[in-house]
Parts: sequence; C-alpha cells; structure tokens
Amino acid sequence: VEAGEDYWIDEEEMKKSLERKHAIKNRQSMEGEISQQKLRDEVVAPYKQNWIGYFSVFIVVLATIVTQFPELLNTPLIPIPDL
Repeated sequence: VEAGEDYWIDEEEMKKSLERKHAIKNRQSMEGEISQQKLRDEVVAPYKQNWIGYFSVFIVVLATIVTQFPELLNTPLIPIPDL
C-alpha cells in the first residue's frame, strides 16, 4: 500500500502493529478491572471484621441496661449464721 509519495507501508506489518496495540489496550483494561476488584475487597475488609464495633455496641447496651435498671446492681444480703 502506498501512502504518500515517498514511503511504503507493508500490510502485514500494519496488521501486526494494530493487533499489538489492540492487545496492549485490552491488557491495560483488564489490569484496571483487577485493581477495581482488589480496591473493593480492601475497602470492604474492615467492615467484615468489625469486632471493635460489636464490642462498643455491647458496652453501650450494658450501660443502657444499668442506667435503666439500677436495682440489678443491688446485691441481696444473705445472712450467714455464726456457728
């Protein structure tokens, strides 16, 4: 294929070059997808292992129970007879 007046483009080389560029573009887009999945996993991970949050909620629930029902903390006096 003649392109211009003074240079020649080989069709096979042109096809190889286009295929190479297409393959590079596909590889780059695939790398983007992989990084998106990895990013999503890293963002979600702290919420899956949120034991500190569960512990905090447990403490708040206990504090609420103690403030609403203070009689639960009163221990009954059990008289022990002297022998």
